[in-house]
Amino acid sequence: MILELIFLLTGVQSIILKFKVPPGQQQCIKDSVSQNTLIYGNYDTTSLHYSFTLSIINSQDQESIIIQHANDINQQFHYVMEESGEISMCFEVEDYADVTIFNLFYESGAEIYDQDLLAKKQHVLNLNETLDTMEQLQQDISREQLLIVDRENKRKHSFTDIQTKIIGFAGITFGLLIIVGACQVIYVRRFIVYKKLA
Repeated sequence: MILELIFLLTGVQSIILKFKVPPGQQQCIKDSVSQNTLIYGNYDTTSLHYSFTLSIINSQDQESIIIQHANDINQQFHYVMEESGEISMCFEVEDYADVTIFNLFYESGAEIYDQDLLAKKQHVLNLNETLDTMEQLQQDISREQLLIVDRENKRKHSFTDIQTKIIGFAGITFGLLIIVGACQVIYVRRFIVYKKLA
């Protein structure tokens, strides 16, 4: 099944699509793009068993594959059109996969005359990815610190329990010693009294 969307509006335009692709089938989104225009998009999917292809069809109906992705839950893509033509974004699901859901964000129409702008855009995206990674690391470190504190508290609690048991055992032992000593004193006194009477 092929899903074709032809965008006829001028200026910067963006779409957000959510669609399903059955196993062994393909869906394509097409757009006519003018020269020196930046196309940008990102998507996420519910399965790793797919392939994504971004291709360009020029005015002579020649198709060129620009970008290919596969086996990744999240991906992004961008390209600056060197000449006017039609682009095709195709999502194909492998035969043995389940029905796969794609969430696609696509934007086009911004004319790029300075190629450095694309590098700057990519630099910002890389910075965002780095910040996300640092935030994840910070969360991981916080979790590790909480685990360390929890283990330390458990160790202290266990040590306190051992101390309590030792003190209890010492008290019982001391009490038994007092009882044994008292019994010995009583026995000695009775023995002395018995000797005097004899």
